[in-house]
Amino acid sequence: MARRQFVAASAAAASTPTLATARAGFPWAANETYLNTATEHPLSKRTAAAMKEYLDALVNGPDAEREKFENGRLMTKVKEMFAALINAKPAEIGFTPSTQTGENIVLEGLGVMTGGNVVTNDLHYGGSLLNYRERRKQGLDTRIVEHKDHVMDFRDLERAVDRKTKLVAIALVSNVNGYVHEVRKIADLAHAHGAYVYADAIQAAGAVPVDVKAMGIDFLACSAYKWLMGGRFGYLYVREDLQERVLKAKLFGGRTTPKGASRYEISTVSHLGCVCQSEALAYIHALGVDRIRAHTRPLVERLAKELPALGYPCITPKGNDSPIVSFALKDPAVAKAKLKKAKVVVTLGGYMRVSPSVFNDMADVDRLIAALA
Repeated sequence: MARRQFVAASAAAASTPTLATARAGFPWAANETYLNTATEHPLSKRTAAAMKEYLDALVNGPDAEREKFENGRLMTKVKEMFAALINAKPAEIGFTPSTQTGENIVLEGLGVMTGGNVVTNDLHYGGSLLNYRERRKQGLDTRIVEHKDHVMDFRDLERAVDRKTKLVAIALVSNVNGYVHEVRKIADLAHAHGAYVYADAIQAAGAVPVDVKAMGIDFLACSAYKWLMGGRFGYLYVREDLQERVLKAKLFGGRTTPKGASRYEISTVSHLGCVCQSEALAYIHALGVDRIRAHTRPLVERLAKELPALGYPCITPKGNDSPIVSFALKDPAVAKAKLKKAKVVVTLGGYMRVSPSVFNDMADVDRLIAALA
């Protein structure tokens, strides 16, 4: 009996996630130098195992095995874990297919097309900016504040917000360069003018601490396939006292209920995404977001210090507290060829974006720097 207990305890200890063992849990890291979590996070072995078990139940049955994954208990568990991650109540969390769907639910529910204005800035996600520009064509007073040196100048935002502003919409962490907005300051400005704050948290949740209460966030949406470590799946946070009183449910379906943020759910949630998130969120909570952030900060800080000397000016502000760092490119094609040859994966377009996660280490940074030198 003592030996069996010892073996069981040893197995449990071995399976407990730590940053020291994180790399081994993500096999992708052994195949190439992947520094591109801001695009998509690799799946962990434990997440993949849970998803395979569910798929096996769908292929082979019996029905009792399928029901282990397709049930309200699992959905409730996932909502509770995401709520805890952002300091919200489970009743303030609804499921949504994507961040963009969540943002549109907020816009429609607030009735932005019936008058007033919406304020955002050009460090918001490109798809969101497309949304606002299209709505501008339809008559919405849309105010897109331009950044200054890839930072939001708060004075420019102050000039854009007035008594007719219904919503201030931001990317909590910008997908462009990882810039972390001054959320509490923005919320105070918006609330002082009778407006609300929407935060796109896809580049924040799981990567940096998010506290919707302390930050003054009224609405938040977030997909799971980046820093939440997997699943084409999403969440919508609606502050409890604003549900239905301020944010009206405009779309309805089989999942719509009269209580909580689930009143904004339109269709059945992705069960596979829910299984994925059940494992991924448990893993994130076990590691701790503060420790995850502390692990990635030295990696991006070193890149921000050394790459400018190689001809890659940093466009992320100094001291920025996210695991994303971006650089201007003189010749994207040359950088792309160098990194491809070295099997280093980052985001390349008009700029270069590097985004390490828990499975990365300083050796990965060495390979990136060596490839570009």
